[in-house]
Amino acid sequence: MDPDGRTIMTKARRTNRALPADAKWTAILGIAVVGIVAFWQLAVTRLELVPAAFLPPPTAVAAAFTELVTRAEFWSALLFSLQNLAIGLVAAVVVGVVAGLAVGWFPVLHFTVAPFLWLLYSTPKVALAPLFILVLGLGNSSKIALVFLLAVFPILLNTMEGVETVSPSLVRAGRVFGFHGVALGAKIILPSTLPFSLAGIQRGAALGFTGAVLGEFLGGAGGLGHMLERAAFDFRMDEALAIVLVMVVIANGLLLAISGARRRWAPWYSGSVSAVS
Repeated sequence: MDPDGRTIMTKARRTNRALPADAKWTAILGIAVVGIVAFWQLAVTRLELVPAAFLPPPTAVAAAFTELVTRAEFWSALLFSLQNLAIGLVAAVVVGVVAGLAVGWFPVLHFTVAPFLWLLYSTPKVALAPLFILVLGLGNSSKIALVFLLAVFPILLNTMEGVETVSPSLVRAGRVFGFHGVALGAKIILPSTLPFSLAGIQRGAALGFTGAVLGEFLGGAGGLGHMLERAAFDFRMDEALAIVLVMVVIANGLLLAISGARRRWAPWYSGSVSAVS
């Protein structure tokens, strides 16, 4: 066989070895999920280890979910939550990235502002939720403020830490090519910091969604959190678990979307970056 043919066959064998490994882990995950759901169903309906009133079986949750998505109230609540999350998260991304670049790049800001940022970050911001609701009311404003407050600090601090990892040689090379000021930040600093910012955005999105639901749960006039609070108060546990399932899908879908953006916009970064937690 010619060398090109051997090369093609070698690549094919490597691909075939890699695919079963991915398929194996996918199969294991699928089997685990099916096993957990089956045990849950069996434990409630057959073994009666848990009263169905406290933990409805998966079939009851599925039926409640099917009924839930047919109600206009659910879609209105979903839109309310997603709208508040989007506004608060976009504001947190803009403020967090810009402020993080500035604080990380300018030494004066780094030594004067950064300690206060870490001090504010260590404050239990969830405890401020009732205060936000009292000051801003039960409408959208308090939810957007909570999303922003919980999301902005991971984005800001991760961006700030990312600026500190920028190679000085890249900065010098950029200045040699005539990049200064804003141009240097856009061409050198921001691309080098992007993986860290996206890691912070991923963490901030998860915390921001928690803030939106928490605000709706504590004092909401709408949203998924308010629906969850009402369902739990009325002891409609099947509907409550169905709403929780929707929240899990939204949160994981958002995290997967940001992870995909990170692979697309920062493909040159092969290492792992951990978001500030």
